Amino acid sequence: MRILSIRLLDGPGALARVDVELSEHVRLYSLLLKKNQDGKIRIHAPHSCGKHVATFHPVIAKEITDAAIAALREATANDSGR
Repeated sequence: MRILSIRLLDGPGALARVDVELSEHVRLYSLLLKKNQDGKIRIHAPHSCGKHVATFHPVIAKEITDAAIAALREATANDSGR
């Protein structure tokens, strides 16, 4: 799995939009990396017609979240070094 793209957001709890390649055959776009009110950071699938377009088993959700957090840290470190 790898992060293809991360786009920083500036909203309440919204940290970034993430594109991820789960395998060479599966890519997901515009996942939302969000900090919940309890302080936990989670990945959320985008919506279509008011419904999530995907759900994630907790194990894969943690893997995507951890990879997205690492990409976010790298992106913000690169921005602060400019």
